[in-house]
Amino acid sequence: MPLLSIVPPMPGAERRFKPFVDFVHAAGWETEFVRLEWPGRRPPFGDNSLFPQVDAQTEGKVVMGFSLGALYAHLGALRARHLILGSISPFFLEDEDEPERWLVSYRAGNASTPADILVGAEEDAQMHRRAEAVRDFYRQSTFAKVAEADHELWHPNYLQAIKTALDRLKA
Repeated sequence: MPLLSIVPPMPGAERRFKPFVDFVHAAGWETEFVRLEWPGRRPPFGDNSLFPQVDAQTEGKVVMGFSLGALYAHLGALRARHLILGSISPFFLEDEDEPERWLVSYRAGNASTPADILVGAEEDAQMHRRAEAVRDFYRQSTFAKVAEADHELWHPNYLQAIKTALDRLKA
């Protein structure tokens, strides 16, 4: 079975992601979580130590991240085979209206990595602007506005969009 490496968005996400892991297994994929040494109990804005940890564990792999996990995957999984970035958080240098953000450009990813970019159709305008900018950054990308979905990985339409990407990658 093919392997999907999941970048967690926060400490303890592995427990909350159990239904998602079961969904991915039902789609015919094995899963693993990227193991991160978190600098605290909240997102480490301004601390870039997570990015090299992601890179070291994702070389040559299909990598998926949702929300902050998508941000970590985008900036960290620089040698991945393929990225699936769901609802990437708008916390980049270019997101001046975000009080907490990394002082790292979204252009610090690897533009030559193929990527599927997803965003919930019901998410706010800033999420759409960032998702579209990240889509345009990658030279090979697909883009989907997930119908009726907000910032919710568990939404049936979101799961279907991820399954569509996984099925294409498995072929």
